[in-house]
Amino acid sequence: MTDKDVMIRQLEQAFDKRSWHGPNLMGSIRGLSEEQAGWRPGEGRHNIWEVVVHAAYWKYAVLRKLTNNPRGQFSLKGSNWFARRPDDGSLSFKNDVGRLRDYHSQLLSAVRAHPASALDKIAPGKKDTYRDIIIGVAAHDLYHAGQIQLLKRLQQTAPD
Repeated sequence: MTDKDVMIRQLEQAFDKRSWHGPNLMGSIRGLSEEQAGWRPGEGRHNIWEVVVHAAYWKYAVLRKLTNNPRGQFSLKGSNWFARRPDDGSLSFKNDVGRLRDYHSQLLSAVRAHPASALDKIAPGKKDTYRDIIIGVAAHDLYHAGQIQLLKRLQQTAPD
């Protein structure tokens, strides 16, 4: 197995493929309603839905570095965190989950196409190598999968 194969496996297991560590990012949101995804543990705190869009944004950011595309191509206006509320009828959790899946698919394609000989080169505008940012986006998915699991547990025990 090559280094790229290992990185692709890490990306897939952190996102939606079976692995030993428990729920991955998609597993952590499976079966959630828009209302559950929009629940906040407190004022000024992020909800699960916002974490999903945040994860999509960072997949886009790594994809942009791998493909050397300019900023400003994300499918939503803004960057990093995007407000999401279930009472905003113009938004759809299902659509945002689709956005996450789409950026993940594009990212996997870009990693597959990226030359193995360039993995240890510094990505444009970064201090990190392409290898580091690819591994990092897998770690980012798992970090937020754990955060989502905690938010779901807090929601179950929250007073009405």
